[in-house]
Amino acid sequence: MTTYTMMKGVDKLYYALVTQDDASAYAAGTPVALAPLKLAVQTPSASSKTEYFDNQPFLTMSAEGETKIKIDIAGLPLNVQADILGKAYDAASESLYDNGGTPPDVALGWRALNSDGTYTLYWFLKGNFSPFPEEANTKTDSPDPKGLSLEYTAIRTVYQWALSASVTDSVKRRVSRKAADVANWFDAVRVPVYSAPSAITCTPSPADAATGVAVGANITLTFNNALSGNAENGIILTTAAGAVKACARTIDAARKVVTLNPSTDMASLENYLVIVPGVMDVYGQTLADAVYNFTTA
Repeated sequence: MTTYTMMKGVDKLYYALVTQDDASAYAAGTPVALAPLKLAVQTPSASSKTEYFDNQPFLTMSAEGETKIKIDIAGLPLNVQADILGKAYDAASESLYDNGGTPPDVALGWRALNSDGTYTLYWFLKGNFSPFPEEANTKTDSPDPKGLSLEYTAIRTVYQWALSASVTDSVKRRVSRKAADVANWFDAVRVPVYSAPSAITCTPSPADAATGVAVGANITLTFNNALSGNAENGIILTTAAGAVKACARTIDAARKVVTLNPSTDMASLENYLVIVPGVMDVYGQTLADAVYNFTTA
């Protein structure tokens, strides 16, 4: 179901150091909290070009590069500053040594509260933090606290993920609104996960070769995957001699259960066939033509 919401809050800013990103694998450490979060603004770098032929626009091409993320936070512990900027830190003296450093690859995640109470969840899989300005001013009778503004530049991974049955590609971010993801979103960096759908199957009732079926019974066909639009229309009930039995054909809301309701009782002691011609599921998989038979009481 498509739901339209607006974002009205943001929290839970986490980061994890990327330990591997090459053609063979991607790996990141365990996420840890970065800082209390006030604002997160994503700005993708994008460009487009329109080519003209025959005195009119003919083709528009577009491309997307890195994404700049502005993050306003309350403050940052020195050890975390050193971690995300690649600077030296001495735990014994609790001191950061600004030796230049090389910012490491970092994964960055947070969540945004939607107007309907759900969450939009983010993980950027790879990027770097830039050194940031720090501001302090004199104390007055009007408090004016200064937080920090960080800039994170996100890029796509080197590693390529299976994203669907036909698409394998590198990825910049993963975004989810799945309610079940909220509980464990920050336990690990949430990388793309694609699972191939199960092969389509059909379970008839009455079962294939059943006997003693009531003449007034309905016939149901239960599929493990949802059927594509109108896939059920070719399913029919016939006698063994090939005479089509008139039926009302319905399918449930999940498009997994097809019911044939004969308009009149079936004949007693008659052999019937349920013919299921190559139906297709929503994943584009086709069930081989199937015929199920049963005998009435």
